[in-house]
Amino acid sequence: MVWPSGRQVAWQGQELTAFVHFGPNTFTGLEWGTGVDDPGVFAPEELDCSQWVGALRAAGFKSVILTAKHHDGFCLWPSRYVAHTVAASPYRGDVVAELSVACQAAGLGFGVYLSPADLYQEKAAGGYYGNGSAVVPSTIGPDDGPLRYDVDDYNRYYLNQLYELLTEYGPIAEVWLDGANPTSSAQTYDYEAWFDLIRRLAPEATIAIGGPDARWVGNEDGFARETEWSVIPFADGRMVAAETDVDVAGPEQLRKADELRWYPAEVDVSIRPGWFYHAAEDAAVKSVAELLDIYRKSVGRNAVLLLNVPPDRRGLFAQPDVERLAEFGNAVREYYDTDLVLPATINVIDVRENIEDGQQVESFAVDALIDGSWTQVAEGTTVGHRRLLPLQEPITPTDVRVRVLEARADVSVSLSVHYDPTITGGGRDGRRSGR
Repeated sequence: MVWPSGRQVAWQGQELTAFVHFGPNTFTGLEWGTGVDDPGVFAPEELDCSQWVGALRAAGFKSVILTAKHHDGFCLWPSRYVAHTVAASPYRGDVVAELSVACQAAGLGFGVYLSPADLYQEKAAGGYYGNGSAVVPSTIGPDDGPLRYDVDDYNRYYLNQLYELLTEYGPIAEVWLDGANPTSSAQTYDYEAWFDLIRRLAPEATIAIGGPDARWVGNEDGFARETEWSVIPFADGRMVAAETDVDVAGPEQLRKADELRWYPAEVDVSIRPGWFYHAAEDAAVKSVAELLDIYRKSVGRNAVLLLNVPPDRRGLFAQPDVERLAEFGNAVREYYDTDLVLPATINVIDVRENIEDGQQVESFAVDALIDGSWTQVAEGTTVGHRRLLPLQEPITPTDVRVRVLEARADVSVSLSVHYDPTITGGGRDGRRSGR
């Protein structure tokens, strides 16, 4: 049997977390910076992190993750270990500090994205990334600090920046380690040292995407798999399957495993086509119907949704994004936060396991009592924290029931029902059999 840690249970219970991509790319129009971008372009004149947090909190988000350093290497805080930061920009403030304070005031968790790949450290004179330096004993943090690791130049630099973020801007709820890498230099990451430092300084922080607590779902389109296990097969310390594979925990992967780990999925997607703000995309903000479809296919497929909302050049969430967040939050509360009392018209089935007891359901079916007869209206595979199944068409039952068809161990599940008027036609998750 495999169970989640208390940290993982709390993380999954959030359901909605927010991503904030902000930096020089906001002003240059790029998605991936060059590493040699002029810090002078970063000039938000109306920065207001409380505006971001207010919009996210009102929409039901429980935490916010900021791109403290993206692949371009520019730091949104005045790091003492590099000059390529907000301190060299016209802004000259501290975005990380402002957002941390705003999150604490609003009761939201605060997380940091710290890109392992660093184009500035690769391209700048004397940069550390891929410089071939030797591994040497190193003290991290203050000169008399207790944290010591045997690392090369870049890993020492990365650990020192982690130390700054975790000790000066906490509490930190999540540390996000992106696997994307636009660099052309060979650089080994000392993940074990990184994880050890995070566990020592922020023991309750979720280490996600490359970390031991949560995995990337494998796409940036906003959906988890229809069969999404949190119990994942590992061999020789690595996932048996690639994160992008269609099946990451099926019978074939299980046969190759030498251990199983609780390793739930996080679904990252942007509210706009791009990850950073571009004015030309103001008319391309996802609709409420699109966001609810993403919600059903992420939160409703045993994953956590990480929705990116990028501030504009003023340092504010743009009005189209603010309006859409409000509409999305209202819709989730109205359609999915309350179990309808039958008889009622419904078109979404909501099944849940108590993941503190593990994840057991392999397949299930849902029946509805309509006109005095029980009819199967939906079927699915995994459940986990939550499974939302849209029906092929609305029904008006007087009762519903769930049948667990296959399970890895004894399990109890809960069942609730909802009506979402934005659903047009049936969702492929809920297959009506007519039996």
